[in-house]
Amino acid sequence: AVGYQNYPDNAIDEFIRLAAKNGIDVFRIFDSLNWVPQLEESIQRVRDNGKVAEAAMAYTGDILDTNRTKYNLKYYVDLAQELQAAGAHIIGIKDMSGILKPQAAYALISELKNHLDVPIHLHTHDTTGNGIFLYSEAIRAGVDVVDVATSALAGTTSQPSMQSLYYALSNNQRQPDLDIQKAEKLDEYWGGIRPYYEGFG
Repeated sequence: AVGYQNYPDNAIDEFIRLAAKNGIDVFRIFDSLNWVPQLEESIQRVRDNGKVAEAAMAYTGDILDTNRTKYNLKYYVDLAQELQAAGAHIIGIKDMSGILKPQAAYALISELKNHLDVPIHLHTHDTTGNGIFLYSEAIRAGVDVVDVATSALAGTTSQPSMQSLYYALSNNQRQPDLDIQKAEKLDEYWGGIRPYYEGFG
């Protein structure tokens, strides 16, 4: 909502104050380089306004590849603990390019659940086509929240399909409490709208 650039603290403070006043309850806060000092001001201002601060870690690398030593499992666990200590109510995992592998998601979320006292929210883009498998493994590891899109608008650079995830979790206690018939009815509407935006996709 704000933009992919740095802003002076007074602009951040006023934006958060006005956004909170006008109905925003959850603020997702992130820095593309995972620089915690850049996030601390926003986290505190959100808390000062009585709203929920979700501090998100930008995921990069491959925690399963032992030859890649910078962005390893310890890096993300340490970062998440720093963000929790800075006052985050929720820790987000922001998988912008859809590169988080299902097995890596299981390992990462399992470890985070062992070290954090706040909920974990996983956000991914279905660019690689692994989204449903990724979410299934994340859910198995205990993730608290995942982002989805209605089927007609899901996949590729969007989020994984809400309806597909619902059916993938059949007979699973974590299957969402969703009226799937109403969801399908809404999806029919979006299926009719999507062709009008084909040139922008």
